[in-house]
Amino acid sequence: MPNKAFWIRSVLIGGISLAALTVFDAFRFVDNGQSLVVFSRLFGLQRTALQPGFHVVPPLLTETYAFDIKTRTLTWKDADDTAYAPRLVSLSGDGQVIRMELTLQYRIADPVVVLDQLGDDYEEYIAATSRSIVFTETGGFSGQALYSTDRVILQSQLRERITTALQERGIAVQDLLIRDVQFDPDFIAAIEAKTITENQLAQKEFEISQARQDARTVISQAEAEAGQLKAKADALRRNPQYLNIIKAEVFGETLDTLITR
Repeated sequence: MPNKAFWIRSVLIGGISLAALTVFDAFRFVDNGQSLVVFSRLFGLQRTALQPGFHVVPPLLTETYAFDIKTRTLTWKDADDTAYAPRLVSLSGDGQVIRMELTLQYRIADPVVVLDQLGDDYEEYIAATSRSIVFTETGGFSGQALYSTDRVILQSQLRERITTALQERGIAVQDLLIRDVQFDPDFIAAIEAKTITENQLAQKEFEISQARQDARTVISQAEAEAGQLKAKADALRRNPQYLNIIKAEVFGETLDTLITR
């Protein structure tokens, strides 16, 4: 049977070990690009996260949650193992299927709010919110508009709406880019055929307009010449000597010879 001294030594060693572990566990080191959120069993969630450096937190009575606050990226892209998910699929206002490759850059701006409202699985919330907004906003455009001119407008609207939605949850959007948009091949063929027809019509309209302008020019010149002839006829009718002036302009120095013969 162990003697009393043995038990005393065991208790002392255990107590010292526990105290050492407790003291050691009180130290926290936060790396650069990280933030540490502290939850106290006595006081609840601390409103200010711990910044990079050494910190002392009460052991046993607290739990800590580390957050990466560097810029992160979510990408929706087909056949890419690094992407979060395949392309986002939505419908245009006229029912065309839109397959969109999208990149969202964000960072955790307020880790305390993120932990309080979203918990550790905040990335799924970001992805779900983005998918929902993409589907809603895409429905405000026609397929032809997104194929031709309005893709930049859609990108701007998506960035604005997603930024607003995530900001309320402590997440800051750094950028949002539409990398590529795919359409149904039959839809693309129809759009291209329509574009060719419109270009041909525009060319014909230009040619007709040019022909009308040329005709107006010829008419204007004819009217001017007719006006000049009428003015000369009127002058001759009022003054018979005007004919001699015209002859002088035409025949010059030979006028006298012609008249005297």
